[in-house]
Amino acid sequence: MRPATFKQMLWTCLVVMCLTASLTAADAVIKGVVTDTAGKPVSGASVSVSAGIKTTTRFTQSDGRYEIAVPAGTYDLTVDAYGYGIKRESVNTAKAGSTDFQLKAAGTLDLARLTGAEMESLLPDTPDARNLKSRCIDCHSFPTVLHGRGSTVGEWKVILRNMVKGATGEPFANAPDPEVTYIAEALAKYFGSDSPNFGADADPLTPDKIKHVGLSPEAMQATVVQFDVPTKVSRPHSIEVDTKNNIAWFAEESFYGNKIARFDIDTEKFTEYPLPKPNLRPHTGALASDGTYWVALANTTNESKLASCDPKTGEVKLYDWPEETKYQAHTIQFDKKGNIWFSGGPSGELWTFDVETKKFKMYKNPYPDATYPKGSRMEWEETPGQPKLAPFNAPYDVTADNDGNIWFAMISLGLFTRLNPATGETKTIRPEGTISIRGIISDPDDNIWFGDFHGHRFGKINAKTLAVKFYKPPTPNATAYGVSYNKADGNVWYADMNGNNITRFNIKTEQFTEFPIPQRPDHAYARFIGADAQGRMWFTEYFGDRIGFVDPSGKSGSRMASAAR
Repeated sequence: MRPATFKQMLWTCLVVMCLTASLTAADAVIKGVVTDTAGKPVSGASVSVSAGIKTTTRFTQSDGRYEIAVPAGTYDLTVDAYGYGIKRESVNTAKAGSTDFQLKAAGTLDLARLTGAEMESLLPDTPDARNLKSRCIDCHSFPTVLHGRGSTVGEWKVILRNMVKGATGEPFANAPDPEVTYIAEALAKYFGSDSPNFGADADPLTPDKIKHVGLSPEAMQATVVQFDVPTKVSRPHSIEVDTKNNIAWFAEESFYGNKIARFDIDTEKFTEYPLPKPNLRPHTGALASDGTYWVALANTTNESKLASCDPKTGEVKLYDWPEETKYQAHTIQFDKKGNIWFSGGPSGELWTFDVETKKFKMYKNPYPDATYPKGSRMEWEETPGQPKLAPFNAPYDVTADNDGNIWFAMISLGLFTRLNPATGETKTIRPEGTISIRGIISDPDDNIWFGDFHGHRFGKINAKTLAVKFYKPPTPNATAYGVSYNKADGNVWYADMNGNNITRFNIKTEQFTEFPIPQRPDHAYARFIGADAQGRMWFTEYFGDRIGFVDPSGKSGSRMASAAR
């Protein structure tokens, strides 16, 4: 045998180094089995391992087994399953062996672990309860309301007036007293001391009283990975993924945040860029073709309506519109010409911004100012004995169809406005029975996908024929917030804020798959979501100060992914 050349030895050394690095990156597997006290396997339990800013979660299979590939180290491990007590343990991967858990069935349910969808099922379908559902399932849902459980009418009024504690503007700070009193009376009725379900003397809730939707076999294969955002009480609102450069961008809406932030997916590092003015409330963003991140500014007292962040330099710029200071820019989207469209003024204006000329333009929303549809969210919010509310016909989300038409959703009215920018022609469309429309997105086949948020439905409207079809998610009371088209898998996804899920809808089979967010329901509240090049769906946790992704393939936490590093 000839002696090895220097090049051959060098190559061998490099191969060994690469293999060693691969093994070091994820050379440990935390695994075990989860059973109940009778020794029966518990399937669908979430098993989360945390170290530093990162938490990785996988789910137990039908035999109760789980397996998570991680770099060597010490981890905090949490096991959680519906109807059982939570178990926690510290695990050092250097100690080989199986980390097994035995969960004790909970005779009664911990209210704090119920989702908003589950809690809503305990409320009646009455005018005052519908008013609560409209008001309280919006920026959050009933798990947050539970924090005031047992309060009196007077105490609820104080809570309502000082709800966000300085994080953003107070939504009820200037509301008429009769309106606040009506809401407070309903809260005291359904969440007070004498409440039949949530009161101090109420009969304990048992698992049989709640319709809990367990994990599907598909969902049990998934991995969920979450990262803690550096700034606390930052309110990470919505997320967009630059699939070319593998960067996730998001906005920190809170006054304590007031930043544009990026997360380098490869290095798992955050960078935060403070906005030049305070309290601008960066809301929902969009990515330009050159990678620049743009975000709408939801302040209501400032001329700054948009901000941009250069991905190369980190420079943040503001774009002012002095003529429009009284209403927020909310949700933005690019059209095929590279211009920005976004929701606008208090009378329902549709706004656009020319990226080249830096000029704003306004289109008038045609919907009448004096009326609103029967059965819409606006009707739910009426206060008995008080004047009829003026329609809140401001747009919310926006998308563009294949013909260049711009579609706006009007959340409180359950309507769409379709605008032809070339002619200025508009058309108002209300799918039958819609209560409120939140997130919308168009797909390559010219379907507009949307969530009937308070109607707990997911819908599709053909942009050309205007034919509508509705679908009912597996989780009762699910609420589709942000809707996203995933180019990698050809499906539409949405954040179910009320059900605490990231949900995939298969366009071909018309089947839902719900992936639970492994976080307390009063912390998550995912908003607008976005897919990366691998088809993983990224989301934010608004009250949890986290971002994360769902990998439906499960590879992100499996030994297959570990070997590929």
